[in-house]
Amino acid sequence: MKLPEWLILWVWQSLIGEIYPEIRAIVLRYDVANNLLIRYYLDREPTEDDFDSLDCVITNILAHTSSNEEIKDVKEEAVFSRKRLADLDLLNGLVYARKEYSPDE
Repeated sequence: MKLPEWLILWVWQSLIGEIYPEIRAIVLRYDVANNLLIRYYLDREPTEDDFDSLDCVITNILAHTSSNEEIKDVKEEAVFSRKRLADLDLLNGLVYARKEYSPDE
């Protein structure tokens, strides 16, 4: 399912002040039942601070909703991965990716 434009905008607004160097990428899954999954890909094992950041982002996203019609449920994941960005599971869409240089550059 393609991510709705309104959701992408809400997420971008909610990420202001929540991006930090250890976040490699942020991806979303949004399904036909209006369930949202937000996944941080990190360059280290997740910590409590990562989940605190996700909670802030989710709170800000939900502040945009007037009912639970747009988003019925939200799940969060923080995942450590050394895979290249091109090899990550992007779910329904990538909303943030940091610039990463290959070793030969």
